[in-house]
Amino acid sequence: MLSFFAQGAAIGLTAAGTPGPLLTFLISRSLTGGWRQGALVALGPLISDPLIVVTSVLLLDRVPASFLLGISIVGGMYVLYLAWGLLKQWRKGSQEITVAESNPSGNLRKAALMNFLSPGPYAFWTLVNGPILLSALKESIWYGIAFLVGFYGVFIGGMVVLAIIFSQARRLGSKVVSILLLVSIIILSIFGIVLIYRGITGLFG
Repeated sequence: MLSFFAQGAAIGLTAAGTPGPLLTFLISRSLTGGWRQGALVALGPLISDPLIVVTSVLLLDRVPASFLLGISIVGGMYVLYLAWGLLKQWRKGSQEITVAESNPSGNLRKAALMNFLSPGPYAFWTLVNGPILLSALKESIWYGIAFLVGFYGVFIGGMVVLAIIFSQARRLGSKVVSILLLVSIIILSIFGIVLIYRGITGLFG
């Protein structure tokens, strides 16, 4: 059991620091609304992942390869939509942005939907976590639970720590926050464009 917990924790630590749309979104929310807003983004996978895990582990090998490509296009569009929303807020100024970030449930919902519409989690659970989880469940359901607790405990905890770290940038002043937020918007937009490009080229290339 301890072995599976350790595997989950190690993978969770790597996943927490892996660049992607969710992490970029977490950084932007931490910059504008503080670490609590970022922490809510970190909880998004707990809402969306159950269906992703079931789909990836049990069904993904039975659906067309175009499934992930379609998810990539839709997910990319949603990421661009979120980036556009952040850009409109950024243009108002960092102080107004901070006031605007007053809808915690909205951040959690957006993070969960972003994670659900990203192809990364599906591929990750199919190629990395899925086989380990199935191996653990063959031993005992408790082994599987230990793996999941190790993974999500460190993954979510690591992202919360990152939210706390980036939220401290607000002490550097509104200009610094504005610059960092713009950088995160640009990165988020790039992720969205790349997701759409990969999906389109995969389907029609």
